[in-house]
Amino acid sequence: MLGMSVKDLSDYIDMAVQENPFLKKIESKSKSAQGAASDYSSKAYEYTDQIHQSEVDMRAVLLSQLNMSGLDKKYVNIAEHLVSELDDNGYIPIDVDICAKDIFESVEDVEGCLMAIQSLEPAGIGARDVRECLQIQLRRLDMEGSLEYKIVSGFLSEVATNDVLRISKVLGADKKSVVDAINNIKKLNPRPASSTMSKHTPPVIPDMLAKVDQKKVRLQMNRDWMPHLRLYNPYEDRLDIIKDSETRKFMKDNMDSARYLIDGLKRREETMCKVADYILNYHKEEVAKDTNEIKSLTIKNISQALSLHPSTINRAVSNKYIELNDRVVPLKSLLSHGLKKENGELESKVVVKKKIENIVKDEDKSRPLSDKAIQERLAKDGIMIKRRTVAKYRDSLSILPTYLRKKKSTKT
Repeated sequence: MLGMSVKDLSDYIDMAVQENPFLKKIESKSKSAQGAASDYSSKAYEYTDQIHQSEVDMRAVLLSQLNMSGLDKKYVNIAEHLVSELDDNGYIPIDVDICAKDIFESVEDVEGCLMAIQSLEPAGIGARDVRECLQIQLRRLDMEGSLEYKIVSGFLSEVATNDVLRISKVLGADKKSVVDAINNIKKLNPRPASSTMSKHTPPVIPDMLAKVDQKKVRLQMNRDWMPHLRLYNPYEDRLDIIKDSETRKFMKDNMDSARYLIDGLKRREETMCKVADYILNYHKEEVAKDTNEIKSLTIKNISQALSLHPSTINRAVSNKYIELNDRVVPLKSLLSHGLKKENGELESKVVVKKKIENIVKDEDKSRPLSDKAIQERLAKDGIMIKRRTVAKYRDSLSILPTYLRKKKSTKT
């Protein structure tokens, strides 16, 4: 239950109530609660317009496929963590080494689970970048040794600029074959998540509500959307029924199941609040200032601080939304891996990406900066980062490479 969204959990509870006569659902009747629910509904729909809510559905579909594939139980937690990292395109843009350290698993096991996800439908899902996404799709078509595969593997920049001459020259292929191959590549789907997007998706409902200032964090569960449960015995006064041994067994089994569900919901709330409270207090200063420049904080950090298993932390933050100072955000957006600075301190990925965005924004458009030049600019701020990492972050920000950003000078 910890990994479920509000909507999924509500549906699960409804099903349990229908199947178990010893569970009774109590809906809130207070006008204030109804009014609050109405307010959250409008905010939820407003937020839905800003994000791809069907990501939640897509993740559920992928996890369902993994379960049907017979994935060993010991890999399920790793797979859930990886699936939770999916971005809007359906990519899992992770560093396997960092991920393995984060969840206390071996690199080999993480890579194995990533490959298992990449074997699912739609083809290309779970790739780390567009190159790998297209390679996966071509392998599915038994085209690994094809001209298309060679072009995808080494000439995506040339495909973007339609530089047929260079591709033809380097690969020793005639121009017509290259043109045909590029046309075939363009038939592939560089955004595999788009094929799973639903036109009619449920609203995002915040699991928790929080107000944060520099002095205090006030956090509560959004219970207006969650039905309250209590134990209910419809046979309490029917002694003639209770005397039957089979009936007594039926009652005991269902009463135990009802208690387990109610206790499970309580533990879910306690864990979510414990994790969210730690995250919000850790970022209290940044959240109070309403800044996007959050400090580095990972699942591993929270796991060690709260003495909870990383998979528990991952479930507590995945598919969860929090209304934070009147704006709804994914709880996981408050986590960020860190990059080591020259002085040994950690700078979060969010901050580094923002710096890259600002560097590109302020560059001379007639002489755009290369990834190497951006790397050097960051180094001046003490941020030690590899050039290929700059390229990866630039791609994730949808910033074009240098030669595609160049604009002719308007000076005369």
